[in-house]
Amino acid sequence: MIEKVKTEIILDVNEGTVEDLNDLMEEIKAYTKEYEHDQVTVVAFTETTNTMNERKYEIVLETKRDTENLGRFYESEEEKLFGFYEDDE
Repeated sequence: MIEKVKTEIILDVNEGTVEDLNDLMEEIKAYTKEYEHDQVTVVAFTETTNTMNERKYEIVLETKRDTENLGRFYESEEEKLFGFYEDDE
């Protein structure tokens, strides 16, 4: 069974480049995962405020999870970002 969960995030950015924002989005998607086979996609990305020193974004993520094929559970933030160690299998 495929389960879909939507998550809304408000992101305040004081400075940085587009590349920094893209890297941050990849990290946010990684942190949203709970299981190895979760698929996280950005379904909405809206700039809600833009002042001289600050930008605010509203981000909606969708996590798609096959409940019959979860994969391993992420037990730490490091596993979410860098994957599992070879001897964890």
